[in-house]
Amino acid sequence: MRKLLTLIGLCVLSLALNAQEKTLNEITEFKIKNSGALMDKNNDVDGYYFYYEVDKLKKGQREYAIRMLDNNLNDLATKSYVDSKNTFLGDSKFNNQALMFAMINLKDKQYKLVTFDRQGNQGEDIVIPVNKKEMKYLSYAVKSGNFNLLLPVDNKGFLFNYIRDNKKLGYGLKYIPTDGGQSWDYNSPDESSKILNINPIEVNEEVLVALESSKKSMLSQKVNFKVLVIDIKTGKLLFEKEFDKENNPRLITNAFLTEDKKVVLLGEYFAKDDNVIKDKSLGIFAQVNELSGEVVSDSKVSWKDKIDQMMPAESNGKKYKRGYVYFHDIVRTQKGTYYCIGERYRKTASAAGIAAAALGGGGSVTQLTITDAVVFEFDESFNLQDIQVFKKGKSRAPSLLDVGSPQLNAHALKAFGAFDYQFTQLDVDRDRFYASFIDYERLKGEENKFAFKSIIYNDGNLSEDKIYLKKSKGKIRFRVMPAKLGHVMLLEYNKKEKTLQIHLEKLNIQ
Repeated sequence: MRKLLTLIGLCVLSLALNAQEKTLNEITEFKIKNSGALMDKNNDVDGYYFYYEVDKLKKGQREYAIRMLDNNLNDLATKSYVDSKNTFLGDSKFNNQALMFAMINLKDKQYKLVTFDRQGNQGEDIVIPVNKKEMKYLSYAVKSGNFNLLLPVDNKGFLFNYIRDNKKLGYGLKYIPTDGGQSWDYNSPDESSKILNINPIEVNEEVLVALESSKKSMLSQKVNFKVLVIDIKTGKLLFEKEFDKENNPRLITNAFLTEDKKVVLLGEYFAKDDNVIKDKSLGIFAQVNELSGEVVSDSKVSWKDKIDQMMPAESNGKKYKRGYVYFHDIVRTQKGTYYCIGERYRKTASAAGIAAAALGGGGSVTQLTITDAVVFEFDESFNLQDIQVFKKGKSRAPSLLDVGSPQLNAHALKAFGAFDYQFTQLDVDRDRFYASFIDYERLKGEENKFAFKSIIYNDGNLSEDKIYLKKSKGKIRFRVMPAKLGHVMLLEYNKKEKTLQIHLEKLNIQ
């Protein structure tokens, strides 16, 4: 414990109250997922947490520090946590009451859920054993770095989403309350002859909305999708909707709960008998459902007949070229309108992939080319009112499946951080929001730069602001995090010096 006590005593704490800058010292190991913002359901930042290694102990043990700051970077708490060197952090989330870490130990074959309250006091650990088959697929996930294990339920609890063994392969959802409520489990059937996967796309104080996919084998080109709506208090299934190839093929991408407790499903719709894995969608839709599953309304907007006609020209001045839009978030404003925030993308040939294939190498010969940010405005009945485009440089990501549709690749690549979108923050009165992106600007006559760009909605108008960022280089890594409304937090980790410098930067509101 000596090194942690030294850390507490020697970290730079001489800044004035309401400090806007801070330096943390003696950080021997720090990764991107080892920090986060303490945010409420509107992504308003109440503070920050940092999890990092400070000492190597005897018998393969490691000592970690869990440091909490307020939204002005003043210290709240620093706690010690000791665990095996074989344990690493898979995911971490905050639910406005507590902070939960999902630990993975491949050697001991288990998950461990570790909880700390706002004062840094540790709760009782929850251990979930992993069998040999589950371990195999968990190892694949570890290698890919693709984790989405925890979902916070604001002021109520956490959902833990993990792989489970059934006749083939399935899933488990475990709800852990932090408000004294009831815990529950929702698992795929043990005897299912299909490979089942679940992707929670919305969780709030009333319901969990999740997209369940099923297929006969790993290589199967036919996937069936089903939407499950589950009561967050009891874990009971309220209703389910299947969008099969023969009747109503759809790909659900977003969901949310309205003020009058109706479930809205958003996504892309296809022609009858289309395969969502291979075929192109016809447009986007918004379906409003009662909690009983009864459909209240089902609005569709065609790419060809509506969106293409309204879409502004490309940011380079050329005529709009048909592509797709991946929507990251939906914001309901004070006046009742909805803003869908997304990015344009197309599936294109990959010169590097084709060259590698010609030399006998593997990999994809196609890629997603991601371009401008877009904001779609809908009225209360989800009629499309306006589309605004914000210029952004191109990003490219190799396709996971060359034979897959652009939209399926986009949804898969989202989990790997392929898009430039970072987060959206909404103020309490819902009359202002910030949608933020990281853009790589290619500049003539000077070195290219990374820019943190925010699309700002204020008083019914959209504007844009940006801050140029430093590039990660050598032993120095940079990262951007959410901050209190109207600000952004910038991190600089120096592995050589074992320091983490953090400071707040104010955004301009026009």
